[in-house]
Amino acid sequence: MWCLVVDFALAQQNLKPENLEQESSAKIDWLTFPWSHRNKTKKESHLSAGLQLKDDYGQADISSFSGFERHPCRRVCQQGQSQSCYYQLVVHNYRRLGPECQRCQFDERACADERCIYGDGVASPVMAVNRMVPGPAIELCENDTVVVDVLNYLNEPTTMHWHGIHMSRSPEMDGVPHVTQYPVEPGEVFRYEFLADRSGSLWYHSHMGWQRGFGVAGNLIVRQPHQANPHARLYDYDLVEHALMVQDIFYDYDIQQVRNILINGKGRNHLSQLPDQDARHRYERLRVTPGYRYRMRVLLNGIFNCPVEFSIEQHKLLIISTDGNDIEPVLADGFFLTSAERFDFVLEANQYAKNYWVRVRGYEQCADRKLYQGAVLSYRGAARSELPQGDILGSRQSRDQDEPPLFINDFRFKPLKNSSLTLRQFSKDQDVGTLSLRSVEPVPWPSYTKFLTYYSSLSTRQAPNGELLFQIDEISYISPGISLLQGRHLYKDDGYYSNRSSLAAQGRNCARELCEGVHVIRLPAYRAIEMVVTNHMEPTHPIHLHGYTFRLVGQGVLGNQNDLKNIRELDRRGRLPRLSNDYAAVAKDTVQVPGLGYVILRFISDNPGFWSYHCHIEAHTVQGMLAVLKVGGDNQIKRIPARVGC
Repeated sequence: MWCLVVDFALAQQNLKPENLEQESSAKIDWLTFPWSHRNKTKKESHLSAGLQLKDDYGQADISSFSGFERHPCRRVCQQGQSQSCYYQLVVHNYRRLGPECQRCQFDERACADERCIYGDGVASPVMAVNRMVPGPAIELCENDTVVVDVLNYLNEPTTMHWHGIHMSRSPEMDGVPHVTQYPVEPGEVFRYEFLADRSGSLWYHSHMGWQRGFGVAGNLIVRQPHQANPHARLYDYDLVEHALMVQDIFYDYDIQQVRNILINGKGRNHLSQLPDQDARHRYERLRVTPGYRYRMRVLLNGIFNCPVEFSIEQHKLLIISTDGNDIEPVLADGFFLTSAERFDFVLEANQYAKNYWVRVRGYEQCADRKLYQGAVLSYRGAARSELPQGDILGSRQSRDQDEPPLFINDFRFKPLKNSSLTLRQFSKDQDVGTLSLRSVEPVPWPSYTKFLTYYSSLSTRQAPNGELLFQIDEISYISPGISLLQGRHLYKDDGYYSNRSSLAAQGRNCARELCEGVHVIRLPAYRAIEMVVTNHMEPTHPIHLHGYTFRLVGQGVLGNQNDLKNIRELDRRGRLPRLSNDYAAVAKDTVQVPGLGYVILRFISDNPGFWSYHCHIEAHTVQGMLAVLKVGGDNQIKRIPARVGC
């Protein structure tokens, strides 16, 4: 067991921002803000013991905030032991290859000391968290109480969403602007307080505009005690250094074009003609010791329609979890990710002690620019500064030369050849689809459960001004003027919400005209819910549901619009098969909806509240592909004091 101690004196002193103006080239006037508390909820007694909360910020020096390597909540989890964990996240403007990057450009070891975000060597504005892109990883144990003060040093509003946390006790902490909270204005502080109600590879990110694309995101790793971890015996080490965030990026403010893919904020420069092995590139390095097994975590922070393929040269990956949910292990050569999906795998360091490429290949919009990226898996005993031989991508083949490579979660969905979905679709000539993965936990409802089925669709429509809008149920989302959760008693639902029922009652035909509004779909609380989501577009779309983890029980391609438009009739005739009731369907919070196809999701609506349901490609969310599920009636949703925005 190891233990870490942190000095909270830094959090209690008055700090000054003089140094920041010299160290950041972002064109913003760094004022001393009079910090104000948006969330004035009275602190519970269990937080006060051993937790030093900061209530008077005075003047904040952003240069003093960094990572949490010495945080006391970064520990070995013990059965029955939880802690209260306090963090400060400062969200601010910064820059890749900014003026603080003096020695870093020539000496990679100097980058950390200079707080330089080198990136791919192309200067570009970013939005950082504690002067880091990605933001600092937060490591917790299951059932820890988390208190996070988010300080907004941007010149625009922000929020923070805790992706994967159900927020069943604190729906107001979900971090969706004008749905569960009011945005945090420039110069303000918002205190998020919630229970880490589950374990797994989770993450946090801004839910405002393009801020996630500019870099406001970080890993949130919630671990279990050894006794509760079904995969604990499969690996020897679980290190935060082996958590990878893959992100497609743009340069400057050109949000229309994807320009590169980075791994933990680093990678080769595609604008140059330098070979992959050139020392001027900066790659993330993963250090391993021969003979040991390591748990590694990979997340795609997708901004554009850029699914990626992940693999490691000459290594097999034992995949054990997706979206923070444990699955029966699958040994594969790699896996695919669409935006917000996560996979955990065990890597056995059983190869010759040298350096190997970690490979990320981009598809769709990234394939148009031939984008790919690498990191370095470095064995102890190999030269630290050396790069692997050969190109990053190399050949796509299995480590076992006699077998074709096997990949998980391919977004280029292949219809199952068998009519029955009761068998796992593993074969040497076919990749393993998401539907074939199996949870270690059985579905949490009996086999005789009757589900209420709701049908939803994803589509696009061109606005009169020529702008391409994305839609759910043929409605483009427009953010309301008040927060739906806090202000739900201030309006009548029927007159404020837009959905298929309300628009039809007004005589609107959204199949023929552009429909926009505060799109809210009502669902009853404490019922077995089934959602059939169809995709009327050719590209795959990753759909994310807040507040719940669902089970994927159906997925397929229909291939034509007529079938998609008549999905209810096809379902009535049995054309949309489901997994058998005894199959432990994979649990996820984000899933690929195949192009011209569908998915079938099931969950128990036992978490009343207002929960966002949207495509996780940031460009599509900004352009309207979002709706809100209002689960339960006003009397069933936790009462939150209403607050009128100024």
